[in-house]
Amino acid sequence: MKSFIKISGVLFLLLFQFTSCLKEDDNRKPVYLFYDEPVVVNQLGDNPLIRNESYLFSVPELAGDTALKAGDLLWTSFIVDLDNQANTNPLQYTAKSFQYRIVDSAKVIIPADTAEFQSYLSDEYSSPIESSVLYPYAIDSLWFFGFRQREYSMQQAQSNFIYELILNPTIEKDGNSYPTLYIRAKQTDASASTASARSRDGYLIFAFDAADFVKYWNNMVFPANVLTDRVRFNLKYKTGVDANGKDIYRSFMSNPIAWDFNRVKPV
Repeated sequence: MKSFIKISGVLFLLLFQFTSCLKEDDNRKPVYLFYDEPVVVNQLGDNPLIRNESYLFSVPELAGDTALKAGDLLWTSFIVDLDNQANTNPLQYTAKSFQYRIVDSAKVIIPADTAEFQSYLSDEYSSPIESSVLYPYAIDSLWFFGFRQREYSMQQAQSNFIYELILNPTIEKDGNSYPTLYIRAKQTDASASTASARSRDGYLIFAFDAADFVKYWNNMVFPANVLTDRVRFNLKYKTGVDANGKDIYRSFMSNPIAWDFNRVKPV
């Protein structure tokens, strides 16, 4: 089960932890399907563990998987059968029928000044983005985005896209007194094995580590001895160029976005 709000072509998806109940009756506990679920690999070896924003999952099917390493980000689907759980930890479950794609990631870019910021806007990240989604998951300092690209179709295996997220150090007039971050895309070659992770509805998935942005926010807004994990910011993404060759950026209709990094993490 999945619900979403669509405002002027910009999506902000509201996804549930337990996205679908496959089976539930009077004689047994339910079986849950997770899909479009971002997770982090906690450990591999004899007892592989992954975690989402709230729970740990043991994934026996990942034992012997040589493509993964601890710390990898994954876009997944899997099943949790509450009637077949060997672990007594109330925040740890066993996942079955586990499927995944590795999610590429990058750090948020924090330019030193406006001139450096402008230099990034003229780099090779110039592929137009048709639409963008920010998924409301708080895993450590990670933001998970979905993108539709004008040059991309789900049948293409020969192309991939990577992204950059750049802070404008100058507060913009339309920024509601909050900083604005710009998303840009670059098309790259890819084999089928390295193709971008995709959501069920075809969005290309990419993650950004926003830890440096949190530090920037705290230094900008608060005294040195006061820290907060709640930030507000604006997002824009490049959709193309106009007739004069000037870049066109579209704002998220949910701007300014409030984000709380201080969530309870699984242990």
